[in-house]
Amino acid sequence: LQALTWRSLEMGFHVTLLCALIGFPAAYVLAKRIKGRWREALFLLVVLPFWSNALVRIFSWTIVLRPDGILDRAVHLVAPGLPPVDLTDSYTAIIIGLTHSYLPYMILTCYLSLQAIDDSVIEAARSLGARAHTILWRIILPLAIPGLAAGSVLIFVPVIGSFFEPKLLGGTQGAMIGTVIEEQFTVVSNWPLGGALSFILLAIVLLILAVSSPFLKQHMRSQ
Repeated sequence: LQALTWRSLEMGFHVTLLCALIGFPAAYVLAKRIKGRWREALFLLVVLPFWSNALVRIFSWTIVLRPDGILDRAVHLVAPGLPPVDLTDSYTAIIIGLTHSYLPYMILTCYLSLQAIDDSVIEAARSLGARAHTILWRIILPLAIPGLAAGSVLIFVPVIGSFFEPKLLGGTQGAMIGTVIEEQFTVVSNWPLGGALSFILLAIVLLILAVSSPFLKQHMRSQ
């Protein structure tokens, strides 16, 4: 149980980190670099995953990651001599599928925080000689922390309890606390153990929310 809990927390950390690394730059481009109809078109692409069933999205990744799938064909088109690319039934496949599912949450929350930053503050820093990386680390990133915190909570909490993504994409590598809880209720019919594990997961979630609540409150006030 302890190993499964840590594995689920590790999975949540990896997915949240990937969503932050991809979502924050995407949100910055949407908030500060693109205007007009291009922004509307990109927003449509961001929310597009919400228009499809989650199960359909996960099954689509099995088509992409399997041998002779889209990824395998693309890799062999560039480098024909490489061995077959097979990411099915792996921890990597779970991370990819979950990142694709939850990335829009990070983009949208970071976009709200970045949109609230006054452009005159950035222009003032540039006029005083600050370089791009200095503006990013000393101005933009600190002001966007509430959005990053909100997006991280919205992603981390459901990911650590997810069960059908690890089961479909991970195969034997998909044993997480969420899959064990689901099996106790639907397969083994051991409801007391399932309830106990659910309570442990709930306690972890409440602890995370308690730690992150100051950032969430600040994020709501900034909007």
